[in-house]
Amino acid sequence: MTEFSDVEAFVKEANRLSRLSDLATLLTDATCELGFDYVALLHHIHLAAGARPTDALQVVHYPEAWRALVNARGYFGDDPVLAACERSAAAFLWSDLPGLMPMTARQSEILKSAVSCGLAEGFTVPVNVPGEFIGSCSFGLRTGRELPRKVLPAAQYVGCFAFEAARRIRRLERNLAGDAGADPRRLSQRQFDCLVLAAQGKSDWHIGQLPGISPDTVHQHIETAKRRYGVATRTQLVVRALFDSQITFADILR
Repeated sequence: MTEFSDVEAFVKEANRLSRLSDLATLLTDATCELGFDYVALLHHIHLAAGARPTDALQVVHYPEAWRALVNARGYFGDDPVLAACERSAAAFLWSDLPGLMPMTARQSEILKSAVSCGLAEGFTVPVNVPGEFIGSCSFGLRTGRELPRKVLPAAQYVGCFAFEAARRIRRLERNLAGDAGADPRRLSQRQFDCLVLAAQGKSDWHIGQLPGISPDTVHQHIETAKRRYGVATRTQLVVRALFDSQITFADILR
């Protein structure tokens, strides 16, 4: 899969699918066509059973020895590949990780352990969508195999479109389960204004002076926003609103 037409055919087929299991099969086949051996498409949250939200994505075709070692040693939270996705908007090779970020001793150990389990070089496509956990699609090679550099642009396209297809399938599943409708957490303009000022450390009295409303009204706006998010404190509300990109760091620092 090196031609644009091959990628186009993959995207067309991926967009036709309605089951994640079918997408997993399609992605695994495409991985082999690209010249890689392994693939993992997932949101970056713990893989242990019951520890992740029901709509989190997890399509993992890695060596069983490596998956067992990750769980046994608790590597997931320190995985340097996942950490690098928070620092890069572009796809990257695993061998380039030391140049992307400072590596801890444990992270270096993780890379060496992966090689010992038969998972050597790889190519990761970060996926960052506001309001969702960071995700990625990684293509890996068995130890001793040469990196197929000429297919890396195609692999980046495949990874991006595969992840988007997986997100679409998850949305379809939620709709079929009756979980459709408007996002109840969407902030009103007044709630947005009050929350940004609260995140800047201003009191209800000071916040009220800027939009010209009473401190009690400021309090009500923030309490309503907290209920929408199901959180107990203003700090939790700010964190969740930042996570969903309803407010940004630029808003707070302005």
